[in-house]
Amino acid sequence: MKLIITIARSYGSGGKEIGKELAKALDIKYYGREIFEMSGGDGASSGDDESIHMSSFDEADALFRQQAKTIHEIADKESCVIVGRCADYVLRDMDNVVKIYLHAPLRDCMRRVIRLYELNPDDAKSLIHSMNKTRGDYYEHNTGQLWSDPTHYDLCINTAGINTQQCIAIIKNYIDVRLK
Repeated sequence: MKLIITIARSYGSGGKEIGKELAKALDIKYYGREIFEMSGGDGASSGDDESIHMSSFDEADALFRQQAKTIHEIADKESCVIVGRCADYVLRDMDNVVKIYLHAPLRDCMRRVIRLYELNPDDAKSLIHSMNKTRGDYYEHNTGQLWSDPTHYDLCINTAGINTQQCIAIIKNYIDVRLK
């Protein structure tokens, strides 16, 4: 049976790293920004994949529809981990999808962002708020739903105080229980 894991994440919670490592641990493919590129994205995104600057809403909507088509094609073909791209919503009617939301308190996200990008605390905080607003707006625009609403997800994990491998162990345990 194919297994599709979607990961939505607050900025600085470690979602991309956790997604990549989870895919390795499960020996399945990882998709994140690759979906944007496979869907004809022209590199017009800034910073973090979700902040797409298009010349019109029609262009952005057309790109989202193409990304949704690409996500369905991938999910029909193989087991994988998909980070971002409203994949939980796009694949909401499939049975073999585990939808995960990763988050952490602001202080923990700030520590991560400061460490990764060598930012001062004020710039890290500003970036986190900006990226989370962008992700929330993107999700709401494309789905009509609130991005951080836990009812959209099967498993919500606060990544504060746990490392990547511990988070992966939690996810794998959930998958084992859910799919038995």
